[in-house]
Amino acid sequence: MTQQAATKNTIGIIGTSFGLIALAIALFHFWAGPFDKHPSLEEVVADKAVGIKERVLSKIKGDKSVKMSPPKKYSIDDIVDIGTIACGFLAIMLSVISFIKREDKRASGSAVLLGVGAIAFQLFTGVLGTIVVVILVVAVLGSLGLS
Repeated sequence: MTQQAATKNTIGIIGTSFGLIALAIALFHFWAGPFDKHPSLEEVVADKAVGIKERVLSKIKGDKSVKMSPPKKYSIDDIVDIGTIACGFLAIMLSVISFIKREDKRASGSAVLLGVGAIAFQLFTGVLGTIVVVILVVAVLGSLGLS
C-alpha cells in the first residue's frame, strides 16, 4: 500500500481497527469470562421463582407495598460489555464518516461489518442466556404448581 493510499483511508482503517478490537474483546469475554463471581444458575432460578411466588401471594392478599431495588453496581463483566459495544459503535461511526469522505469502500465496509458483528454477538449471547433462564424459571414454577 502506498503512502498516499494509506493516508486516504485513514478513517476507514481506524474504524476497522476499532471493529477488530470490539470483536476480539467480545469473543475473549465469551470464552474466557465471566471474570466476576456470579451466583450459579440454580440460585438465580430459585431466587426468581421465590420472588415471583412472593409477589403473586402479596397481590392476592392485596398488599400494595413496592420494594425499591438498590442502585446498580457495575462489575468488571458489565464494563467489558459496555466497552465492547462502545468500540463496535465507534467502528460503525468511523465507517460512516469514511464512506461520506469517499474513502475506499473495503475499509469502511470492513469497519461496519466488524462493529455490527461485535455488537450482534454481544446481544445474541445475552438474549440466549435470558431465554434459558426464562425457560428454567417457568419449569420451576410449573413444578411448584404455579403454572
